[in-house]
Amino acid sequence: MYAAQIASMHGEIYRQLGIRPLINAAGTYTTLTGSVLVPQAREAMTEASRCFVPLIDLQRAAGARIAKLLDVPAAVISSGGTGSILLATAACLTGKDETRIRRLPDTSGMKHEVIMVREHRMGFDHACRATGARIVEVETADQLTSAINANTAMLFWVNISEPKGKISVREFLSAGKKAGIPVFNDAAAELPPAHNLSSLVKQGFDLVGFSGGKSLRGPQSSGLLLGRADLIEAAYMNNNPFADTIGRPCKVGKEEIMGLLAAVEVFVKRDHEADQKLWNGFMQSIARDLQGIRTVKAEVYVPAYPGAHPVPYLRITWDHGALPLSYAECAKKLREGEPSIEVNAADNEMTLASYLLNPGEERIVGLRLGQVLRAAA
Repeated sequence: MYAAQIASMHGEIYRQLGIRPLINAAGTYTTLTGSVLVPQAREAMTEASRCFVPLIDLQRAAGARIAKLLDVPAAVISSGGTGSILLATAACLTGKDETRIRRLPDTSGMKHEVIMVREHRMGFDHACRATGARIVEVETADQLTSAINANTAMLFWVNISEPKGKISVREFLSAGKKAGIPVFNDAAAELPPAHNLSSLVKQGFDLVGFSGGKSLRGPQSSGLLLGRADLIEAAYMNNNPFADTIGRPCKVGKEEIMGLLAAVEVFVKRDHEADQKLWNGFMQSIARDLQGIRTVKAEVYVPAYPGAHPVPYLRITWDHGALPLSYAECAKKLREGEPSIEVNAADNEMTLASYLLNPGEERIVGLRLGQVLRAAA
């Protein structure tokens, strides 16, 4: 009853539409609306909504401010992580040639091939193909070298997918540098660690894309593209609000621009060690709430493989013979209960993410999860 009362205090604007707000112990998924704005971003968006400004000038000024904050050559604000993929690809296809910019997705007469590690392919690379680019898949370093030719416009790396393929980040970057081909890194959700905002560019990637609405806790419809000044300028020219460009439908308004700028300013000053301690406490609290339930094991861990979120998670397992409930069924009961709670359910375990919980919500999650598991036992 207490948990239901707490949940009912929030999200009335959604409840009026018949949509229940939820507690997010799953992660920064777009389908779960990313994250919650930091107060400074919310305030900046409200202030920005009160007057008119030249949007072209605002994009340039905000990009320059962010580049200075992050100590990278240049930056442009996109409509999100996928918007950054679109702009990065367009920039590498057209450069600053206005005729080519107006022609996309017609790539005739242009370099139009983008090379990806086969294991890095994912649904979001549709944004790359939307520019008219053709993706060429490779599996080994030798295949990568052989695939580079006069039509190669860009090499496309997915930061989180490094462990999946046979090509290392060093080999991928080296191949691009040797051939003089720009290398783009899709690091949309790769925060934390906080240093990724600048270190990936300094590592040698020509372009790096991030989502603004995940761990940066800026507007959901915002993102960052960072990197080489000439390529960022080309991305800017392919971006909104310019008419007759591939990026024109990916509009980012003045509110989102100023909201993301405020979120970045907060993020670079944030005490990230304090966050880790807080999040670890959340997971430890839930683990304690599950103690004594037959065969249930709860382990707090921080993923250490390349591309993983190095934040505390909780791994929960149990003996399905003694506790006849699948992980998917348990997740469904949490989702359908009051309050609604989202977790990650796989075939062999259930995992909870720490970094989107608000203080106090860890007690609600522990209470509800304990109720579901004890009822099954």
